[in-house]
Amino acid sequence: MTLSLQLKQLEKDGLVSRKVYGKKPPVKVVYSLTDFGKSFVPVLEAITDWGNQAVSEKGEFLTSGAV
Repeated sequence: MTLSLQLKQLEKDGLVSRKVYGKKPPVKVVYSLTDFGKSFVPVLEAITDWGNQAVSEKGEFLTSGAV
């Protein structure tokens, strides 16, 4: 249910598109990034790079108390 709500919100925000195949269960639903969603990929890559660098330097994942 949580995943479904998140996907609906991402669709509403224009980050993902949803395509439904079939008319009765089981249906196939395919989600894909929109161009707007793809524009966010560099931000995610920057966050990933930062996290990897922090682990590399600290030798462990940072906790909320480290900030």
